[in-house]
Amino acid sequence: MKYKTLKKESHAKFTEKGSKFIGHAYPITTETEAENILKDIRKTYYNATHNCYAWRLGVGSHEHFRYSDDGEPSGTAGRPIFDTFNKHGITDILLVVTRYFGGTKLGTGGLVKAYATCAEMTLQEGEIITKEKGTLWQITCSYEDHPLILHVLRKYPIISINQTFKETVSIIIEIDEKHLTSMRKDIQNATLGRVM
Repeated sequence: MKYKTLKKESHAKFTEKGSKFIGHAYPITTETEAENILKDIRKTYYNATHNCYAWRLGVGSHEHFRYSDDGEPSGTAGRPIFDTFNKHGITDILLVVTRYFGGTKLGTGGLVKAYATCAEMTLQEGEIITKEKGTLWQITCSYEDHPLILHVLRKYPIISINQTFKETVSIIIEIDEKHLTSMRKDIQNATLGRVM
């Protein structure tokens, strides 16, 4: 399954009516990683008025996410940041917008616009890339069946393959889940049922 994410961390700054907004975006792979980065940002910007954020991991039914207004009025910060992920179809990302209050209140509409603008600018500073994530499957076979299996595998869009040769051959492949059932059937047929 193909998905979009950020290639590397990116940062951007934006000022609105004296308030300074600093955006920080990071590619992430786990919730723990997101939490650790958030701790570091809170330490670095300990004197900021707010450190609002959103993160999303996974795609489809495996997606999970969180966002926080960090004391801003409900729905004015975390959700607008998260909405930029939807706009770009991006996942496996943490985006934090740090705000230093400038003395002039922006109102709810102004806050939504400011947080969304800073998040958008931060994403534009980074490079959005397309990656592919699949299901891992391990095949154990004899040396005699190995060429038959490789012949079948060449017909499929394999994301990655890793082979180990000992008494038997171990092949670990990563493939889009939608191809797994038909590929397994083809391997079973090619090896006359010796490899399931």
